Order: sequence, then structure tokens, then C-alpha cells
Amino acid sequence: MKFGQEFAQALASEGFPQHWVDSAIGYKNLKKCIKKVQRELSEIGLDASTIQHLSGPIAADDSPEPEKSFENRHFVSTAEPGLGRISEEFSPQMHLLVDSVTGEPLDAALTPETKKHLEKLARHEMLIKGRHAELGHATHRVGSIGSIDSFDVDRRDSEYSIASSKHDSQHTAKWIQVPLASAKDFFDLLEPKLQELEALNTAEEAKLEGDILDLGDMVEDVTEPVREGFEAKRAVSYRDLYFWREMFRLYMEKPIFYSSTEQNRGALTFTEAKSRLQAYDAQLRDTGLLAKLKTPQAKLAARRFLDVNLDILKIMQFQEMNARAMTKILKKFDKRTHLDNQNYLLDLRKRHPTLLTNGSAKQASGFANSIARDLSAEISSKVLAIVPQLDDWTCPVCYAMAWRPVSLGCCKSVFCIRCIIKLQDEGMKRCPCCNKETVMGADGRNLHFETMDFLEKYFPLEVKKRQKENEKAALAREYGEEFVKPGCVIM
Repeated sequence: MKFGQEFAQALASEGFPQHWVDSAIGYKNLKKCIKKVQRELSEIGLDASTIQHLSGPIAADDSPEPEKSFENRHFVSTAEPGLGRISEEFSPQMHLLVDSVTGEPLDAALTPETKKHLEKLARHEMLIKGRHAELGHATHRVGSIGSIDSFDVDRRDSEYSIASSKHDSQHTAKWIQVPLASAKDFFDLLEPKLQELEALNTAEEAKLEGDILDLGDMVEDVTEPVREGFEAKRAVSYRDLYFWREMFRLYMEKPIFYSSTEQNRGALTFTEAKSRLQAYDAQLRDTGLLAKLKTPQAKLAARRFLDVNLDILKIMQFQEMNARAMTKILKKFDKRTHLDNQNYLLDLRKRHPTLLTNGSAKQASGFANSIARDLSAEISSKVLAIVPQLDDWTCPVCYAMAWRPVSLGCCKSVFCIRCIIKLQDEGMKRCPCCNKETVMGADGRNLHFETMDFLEKYFPLEVKKRQKENEKAALAREYGEEFVKPGCVIM
């Protein structure tokens, strides 16, 4: 199936909102415009081989050379089939070097029919321009729409003297512009769609950011541990906190939309993101985490969490499809018309830097890239950060939860009180993390009570377990290892 058919079928069958579909790239209409451009070029004798010839360099001996360079580079033949950028409105045209008196194109390789068509266009422009010059109009260009910036006026109105045996000393060579009406229709159809896609991207990002904030409030409401006096106001199960922690751990283990690995850093493609989200959903079902949630509020928040991810995935799919359509239609324009559109593409990338595909099969393209990057960061900071992970509160010495956390003050690391006592017993003076001599000076004043309360609040089971381990270690330190070893007891 051709891409145009796939694109139209996807827009109709993927369940996109109607206002999304209305703002999609008009791929079919743009293809029709490309055919019109081909016909227009053919009517003036500019087939593919002729345009390719005109794009070649000027011969050093046979062709006239202007006195100075054009945009700091050599002129290309005696015509320049390029698409330039005009400040207020884009108007595609060809730049042609002709005799300023007769209007004859100065390229011996052109066929008589092509020369006849181009000479007619040149004489028509020269006639109109001469009339306007008599009326005092400093700048005029036949077929132009919109204004031309000062650089283009200077460039296109410049005349260059030619030393050539074929022309007398009174003749000069002059650059004229041949407007391409059908090519202008192509870009007039394309530009508004780019603006619509950009506006849609901005609106959907803002909407999803609001949804993520609401989701964060829901998750916080069902995971915030209940303190005394609040049981009657919030139906919360402390076990739900552990289920949410495991759900988020699995989510962060293999990120859905944005990869931070060194080999594949960046936003993932829609296909890869969809595969990862499906795998994550299967993990939740296999482990039974969704079914284990106790309260209705927690189950509702879990469903909303998955829905937000699906919403992000859908807008990524839509924008990635349009980025691909954009890239393909511009390549088709270049291939079918043989007109150089590099200037237009450079300008397009400046105005819409995130629109075109980035050439990587492993990373999202177009606006899908910014959506994946920005909203992935929003989920991490506004939702995932609500439920603390145990790995963030481990002691650098024993790699278990930092029970009775001690801060040495030399760095931000937090240690178990038992590990600090052990280091002091062994005579180690330096901090295991920053290597400063702070261990021997640690005492009860180094206990971090805020962290202690935080751990008791969010990790109650781990705190109880670590408390038993600490009591056992204290007995072993005071009475010896034999005292705490399990053995037979005769009653």
C-alpha cells in the first residue's frame, strides 16, 4: 500500500478527534499540486534534464561570468532553479540570466523551444519594469506577491557587465525572475498546515500537563500515609502505598516515552513507546498489582495513570504521522520537479525546529519528540516523585535502608547509625563518600530527625525490619556473636 493511502486510512481509523484530522497534512492535495508544477515547467520547456543542466556550474570559457559573486558563491549556469525565501510571503521563482536588451537567455545549451518561452517571459518583465521605472517605482517584479526584503531587491535588480564576443559592448546581462504559480500553490497549502500542527501541539501539551497535575493530586491522596485523626476523613490502606511503589518502580525500570541510556538517549518512537506501554500493562496484570489495590480511589487513580499514558501515546502517533508525511511530500516535490528547495527547508527548520523527521529510526520525529520529552519529565516530577523509592534512601555502607539516619555534614550522604558506629570501632576516620575526616566526630547531634520521620512515614515495614536488625547488632556488639546465635532452648 502506498504511503498516501496508509496515511489517509490511519487518519480515518485510529480514532483521532475530528479537529486533529482537520489539521493534518493534506498529502493528497499536495501531490496534485506537484503534478501541476510538473506541467507548468513542461509548458515552458523545462523538463528534468534541462533543469539539471541549469543547476550545473558555468563553463569557464564559453559562458559569460558576472563581475562579482552571488551570495559569496559562483553563479549556477545561466539560470538558478531555486526556491528562495521572501520575508513576508514565500513566492517560488527561477532566476534567469538574460541579455538586458533582447531578453534572450544566455545559455547556448537550451533548446530553441525553451529559449523562446523564456525569452517571452523575460521581455514581458523588462517591458513592465521599464514602464514602472518611468513612473518612479524603484522596485517591481512581475508575478511577485508580497514585499521583497532589501537584500532580495539588491540581488535581483543588479546588472552585470559581460565581456563576450557574442555581444557588443553596449549589452549587459541581467538576472530576471520567472514566477512559478503552481509551486506557490503547493507551499500555500503546506504552510497553514504547519501552523495548525504547531498550535495543536501547544494546546494538547497544555491539556496533558493539566491532566498530569490532576493525576498527581489523585495519587497523593491515595498514597499519603494516614496519621492519627485522619482515618475518618480518608479511606487509605497503607498497603496501597507499597503497591503504588512497585507500579512506579516497574514504570521507571523501562521508561515508556523517553530513554536516558547512553546508547539510545532521547524520545522513543511511537512504535517503541506503544510496545513498552503494552509490556508494562502486561506486567501489572501478571503481578496482580491493580487487583491488589484496596480502595476504590486507588483503583481509579491507577486507571487514570494508564489513561494519561495512552493520551500521550495517541498525540505522539498523530504528530509522528504528520512529520513523516511532511518529509515524504517535500522529497517528492524535489524528486518530481528537480527544483532546489534547500533554502525553503532551512527556513522551515528555523520556524518549526521540531517538525521534520530527525532521520533516526529509534527516536521520535517532529512534534512527537517534544511531546515525549516534555510530558515524560512532567510525569516524573509531578507523579512518580510523589511515591518515594527505597533505593533513594539506602546507606552507602550496607546498601540497606538508612535506619536512624546520620548525616556527617561533609556531604549529602545519609548513613545508618549502626554503620557509623562500626566505622568508628574500626578506626576509620574518613567519610566513605567524600573522603573527609568526619567519621570520628559523629555523635547524637548528627542524627537527622526529619529524615527519620520521613522514613517511618513512607517505609513503615522496612523501618520495623531494620529496627530488629539494629537491636540484634547492638546485643552482638555488647555480649558477642554467640549471644545472638539461635539455638535450642530447654524450658
